[in-house]
Amino acid sequence: MAAPEPPPPSGTGFFGMLSFRRSATAVASFDPAQDDELLALDALQAHVADRLSALSAHAAAAAAASTSSALSLPFLAKLLDAVLSSDAAFRAVLAVAPVAAAISRPPSDRLASDLLDRAVKTLDVLNAASLTLASLRAAHRAALAAASCLLAPSLHRAHLARARRAIARLFPDDARVATAGGGGGGCAPSPSSRTMRALSFSVSKNWSAGRHMNAMAAHLAPPPTQATAAVAGAGSGLGLALYTMSSVLVFAMWALVAAVPCQDRASAAVSPPVAPPKQAQWAAPMSALQDRIAEEWRRREKKGSFSGSSAPTAGLLAEMQAVERAARDLNSLLEEIAEEQEEEEGHGIVGEDRAREVTERAEELAAACRALEEGLAPLERQVRAVFHRVVACRAEVVRCIDHSTRAATANPASSASGVPPQHQHSF
Repeated sequence: MAAPEPPPPSGTGFFGMLSFRRSATAVASFDPAQDDELLALDALQAHVADRLSALSAHAAAAAAASTSSALSLPFLAKLLDAVLSSDAAFRAVLAVAPVAAAISRPPSDRLASDLLDRAVKTLDVLNAASLTLASLRAAHRAALAAASCLLAPSLHRAHLARARRAIARLFPDDARVATAGGGGGGCAPSPSSRTMRALSFSVSKNWSAGRHMNAMAAHLAPPPTQATAAVAGAGSGLGLALYTMSSVLVFAMWALVAAVPCQDRASAAVSPPVAPPKQAQWAAPMSALQDRIAEEWRRREKKGSFSGSSAPTAGLLAEMQAVERAARDLNSLLEEIAEEQEEEEGHGIVGEDRAREVTERAEELAAACRALEEGLAPLERQVRAVFHRVVACRAEVVRCIDHSTRAATANPASSASGVPPQHQHSF
């Protein structure tokens, strides 16, 4: 009588039994190709989870340290760096021949096609974000000009007037509203507003960041577990890898659109665009990041609806918010001083106490401008790097699809039967 089969380790439960059996199978198979496949697929999931967890911790620390948005220039730089490193891990998956050979078979074929489409839309968002970041330099120059002319040794009424004109260029919408309310019938747009509109039109006159993001997030769903389980052997986890990269791209572009004021950003969905399955290793940190950004977005939209300002479309970038906040505080002080001088009809020299207040506010604005300037150039380089990497990754996916299709055509019997081809380590 044969000895009974020993039970699995106690306390593992159903999923523990699956894990135990998978490990036993992997050890017994002694198949280097299958081991490479499993290692690459697991490395991608673990890498995305680690990078998103670090981002979530960074955002939580930033929110705890101040009341500003967690979407700062350092955060965006870390986010785009996570996209670059996740792309490298995904390319390692495609480098495993059995995985790449399965990319033209269901359900991976549909997910690969969706990833290619999202890659093109990602390039559009990156292009628009790059142009918007360049246009922020016009706002930075206006704010810095306002701060610089108020740091003179002795302040005169002319310095205050020059600073107010510079701040008016920083907030052209407010100037138009004020002129229309005063019966002026509107005013000509400022140079900075013309620059912003021209950059937006260079993407496309009717291009909408909101509609673009809604299209990117549409039909984003994990591969069906039944179909994935049916494709045993090589490439069985490729569907999850494709879905993971699509999710990373959608989330990163949504955060970028939330941070920088891209064209027609207001129509973007405020709700989180990715709903990852709870079983995914990276589901919890991505959901936490999405909820934090969505809450900040809703809070800013609500504040803008009550104030009547352009807050809903101004973006959530912390450094730009600091510049705007410091400029508005400085402008309010300058208006108070201008009203006092009109009543007193003085000689135009600002009093010592008021000059001290103006200098303090101007220094705050100058510090905010420095923080914005220090982070803009690195982020612009990072946006360009992601752009070129997405182009290269898309080309690699197209190459794998073409190779997989030609291999299936050359061996129609195995393709029709659903049996994966033998491991091939060169393609």
